Amino acid sequence: MTRRALSKQAFAGVWSNSCCGHPAPGEDVGEAVRRRASQELGMTLADVTCVLPDFRYRAVDADGTLENEICPVFTATGSADPRPSPDEVADWRWVPWQAFADLVATNPWAISPWAAEQTPLLVRRIHPGRRRPSRPPARRSP
Repeated sequence: MTRRALSKQAFAGVWSNSCCGHPAPGEDVGEAVRRRASQELGMTLADVTCVLPDFRYRAVDADGTLENEICPVFTATGSADPRPSPDEVADWRWVPWQAFADLVATNPWAISPWAAEQTPLLVRRIHPGRRRPSRPPARRSP
């Protein structure tokens, strides 16, 4: 997960997915993912795979900025910790997938609107029979 830089025009300081591809005209989308991961996170990616080719979202930031984007979702692997650009990323954390999916299921307001919409789709794709997030054991009174 990354926390968007506070200087970002939209959704500044919001925790979200790792990075966004932003392909240039004529650029292959998978290559854009690799390029932006290098620019935003200082990472080289392997196993870049499109997992949600038709994903799109519409979201309005608190300042009224409207995003209405078509953005295929990719997964990838990296072999090192990120060295993020401070213009893009304020903070980052390695988070186990299930912990992230549980966070989204229980607190979708805590992350970017696009990640909140993508995650249930990814959960169904990765674990098709699963409908509910895992829950921590109930706390008992002392």
